Amino acid sequence: MSWNLTRKTAALAAGYLIILGVLAIDLIFTVSEIQRVADDLNQTILDDMQTVAVFNLALQQFLTESQSYVQTGAREEYNEGAELIERLEELAATLQHGEDISHDFQNVAEHQERALIAQEAAALLNATQRLHDRLLTDPDTLTDEQREAIYEEIEMIEERREAFTERTNAHFAGVRATAQQHIAKDVTLTFVGIGVALTAMVALTAGALWLIERRIVRPLQSITNAADRLAEGRLEEELAVTSNDEIGALQQTFNRMAATIRQQTSDLESHYREMQQARDALEAAHQQALEQLAIIQQQQEAIRELSVPVLPVSRDTLVMPLVGALDSARLIQVQEQALERLAATRARRLLLDITGVPIVDGHVAQGLIRVVQAARLLGAEVTLIGVRPEVAQSLVGLGINLRSIRACSDLQSALAQKGGRL
Repeated sequence: MSWNLTRKTAALAAGYLIILGVLAIDLIFTVSEIQRVADDLNQTILDDMQTVAVFNLALQQFLTESQSYVQTGAREEYNEGAELIERLEELAATLQHGEDISHDFQNVAEHQERALIAQEAAALLNATQRLHDRLLTDPDTLTDEQREAIYEEIEMIEERREAFTERTNAHFAGVRATAQQHIAKDVTLTFVGIGVALTAMVALTAGALWLIERRIVRPLQSITNAADRLAEGRLEEELAVTSNDEIGALQQTFNRMAATIRQQTSDLESHYREMQQARDALEAAHQQALEQLAIIQQQQEAIRELSVPVLPVSRDTLVMPLVGALDSARLIQVQEQALERLAATRARRLLLDITGVPIVDGHVAQGLIRVVQAARLLGAEVTLIGVRPEVAQSLVGLGINLRSIRACSDLQSALAQKGGRL
């Protein structure tokens, strides 16, 4: 059974995952071990150091109280010494029976050293108890030799306490050094494992790259070269099939595509000739349509001018006959046509004939007044012609001021006279 690219890639990925899994498990185990060792070390040493520190402090306080009692004879100092001895007994028992540091990183000598420290603490406790028993005698009855003996015993206990402190400090330093060596060993083993895993991954990567170059890159390069030849128009060449996997399927598909392209190229050439002929016919029709559109635009312009004609009747007089209903758009057209003709001919009179306008409401009247006002700004006078009785009543009823507008009943009267007002 031949392996396709999917299976090959899956096998390669599985190898990587296995190596990474082993590496991750080793790292997790090592980190957990180091963390456990560090936690044990920190907690146990912290507890022992705290116990030793409290033991030293209590012992030092007892020696101070004892020396003060010998000097002053104060009974409360003797009682405080008794309380300190009870505290020392508890601390010595803690050192004797307390939790030992993990055997994973503490050697036999260090275990023995810790036992000796506990024994030394017990010996200091016994010496302290003997000293306290000697203090039962009334200090006032002590002779100088007895006082000197007590001071010497106090000094001896103090020296043993200092030696005890140095010994415990040395012990804790040794434990730390041993734990650090253990941790360094674990870290070294971890790095060795990582190095082995990385070496395996490098070897696996090299093999994968060789397989990719031989089974994928080279066939794909041949497909690329064939595609370049196909792009250059050399459609007769076929690609050799080198395998039965996806690359081989791709090569076979490329050959079928090349055959299809050869057939489609032949069909496209014939279609191109047909499309060229259709394009020529379409361009001719488009040109004809443009010519017809230009004619239509000219006709629309002519209709626009004819819908609002402005006719010269003398050198300084223009006539604008209006026929049909006047809406907003047409009123604007009337104003534009009138002003353009007045400006072009420099006429001084505009005869605005509204005989053919069926309805003159307030909106139309306002539009006509705007025409009159705009014409006056150009230096021309406007005369309204054909104002019917009902139109005049409507204008009066609207309350529009018409005193500045000339009016005539017909065109002949307007041409014959220049005076008169509405």
